[in-house]
Amino acid sequence: MTRRLAAATAGVALVAALLAACGGSGSSADAAEVVRAAPEKTAAAGSAKVAMSVTFGGGTLTGEGAIDLRNGVGALSVDLGSLGGSLASGTVEAVLSPEGIYVKLPAGIVPASRPWIKVDLSALASQAGVNVGSLGQLQSADPSQAIQLLEGAVSDMRRVGEESVRGAKTTRYRGTLDLNRAAAEAPGVSSAVSALGTATVPTDVWIDSEGRVRKMTLAIEAGTAQFEMYDFGTAVDLRPPAASEVTDLGALFSPTTTTTIRRR
Repeated sequence: MTRRLAAATAGVALVAALLAACGGSGSSADAAEVVRAAPEKTAAAGSAKVAMSVTFGGGTLTGEGAIDLRNGVGALSVDLGSLGGSLASGTVEAVLSPEGIYVKLPAGIVPASRPWIKVDLSALASQAGVNVGSLGQLQSADPSQAIQLLEGAVSDMRRVGEESVRGAKTTRYRGTLDLNRAAAEAPGVSSAVSALGTATVPTDVWIDSEGRVRKMTLAIEAGTAQFEMYDFGTAVDLRPPAASEVTDLGALFSPTTTTTIRRR
């Protein structure tokens, strides 16, 4: 397992972890209230398709998929870009579940009968030589956690203007998220707040006329993350891979097993 592939796989998990977002004038307090109300209104839609990009470890990952906002499950197809190198070009699959984040690696990296790994971000960061702060604590992959961070919107939040996101009319807001406040308002995101390793996060969020998040960007310690949400109410019926299909992550990174990894 090369550092490049480890960084790419960690980036896939980071994308996953950071999922599962009327213009005009108005006071900062009003803008903050609109943003803080968006998580509940977005979750009420039940599910959505998502498109994401994360700048991480010197490269950019992009992905598309669908998430169940109520039950914390989803699936992503992620393009590793330059992070994958010759070992993992193209796309990989990721499944998000309450049990964790599972990534399906390309053929030749792991045994064909066990193509999935359950991601441990701490181990991947060590192998990749990438500082992801305390992101290793994000072992539960609820994709709604990033949205719930909006509960921490503070009084510097302001309206930027009206913009279209995938054909939907939205209002763009810009400001700061107080992650401690987010954790107090939405206890389910406390692990995500701890994992981000900072008390505040700059954000831009685009909210539609029904109060739902359509787009969101976060400037985090490990890089930047952006995602869009559309096709609310889409069907999401997913299950994590069976244990018999999962390769032990520790064995994969063991020096004694690296000679069995074939270059494509």
